[in-house]
Amino acid sequence: MKKILLLVAIFCFLTAGTIFAQGKVAVVDIQAVTVQSKAGAKALSELKALEDGAIKKLQEKEAEVKKLAESINKQKASLSQSALQDKNLELNKKSVELERLQKDLSTELQTKQAIKLEELLKELEPVVTDYAKEKGYDIVFVKQPGIMAYANPEVEITKEIVSRFDIKWSKKGTK
Repeated sequence: MKKILLLVAIFCFLTAGTIFAQGKVAVVDIQAVTVQSKAGAKALSELKALEDGAIKKLQEKEAEVKKLAESINKQKASLSQSALQDKNLELNKKSVELERLQKDLSTELQTKQAIKLEELLKELEPVVTDYAKEKGYDIVFVKQPGIMAYANPEVEITKEIVSRFDIKWSKKGTK
């Protein structure tokens, strides 16, 4: 994915001279749109709720593992070697379950985040396209950290896109 973005960035850089000489160019900051728009705020809120739920699950599992470890430490002297070994096996099993849960929840959150971003971008694309056509832009670049080092603030259309996206999103919610 990063290679594709890099190739697109290189292509855009190489063709930028021609584009700037021939047409009107704009830049939109997708990260800002995500944070500032109503749809983006809702998506971020939903993701935050999922993250909070995941954190709660992890904390509960961690407390369970910690409680078992403390129990083993308290009973060490009074347990037989076999019983102590069984308790340690149980503790190891619970620790592995905790690690697996962490990985699973992390993967799940990343997947849901990617899905939300994709949904947001799908809704955003026609807004950007319509705006670009209306204002006569020939190309609209996406501003992303690590890909675009600088864009003249005069070609920045993020505020307008956020405003139009909010209007579209509000109308969609009332239907």
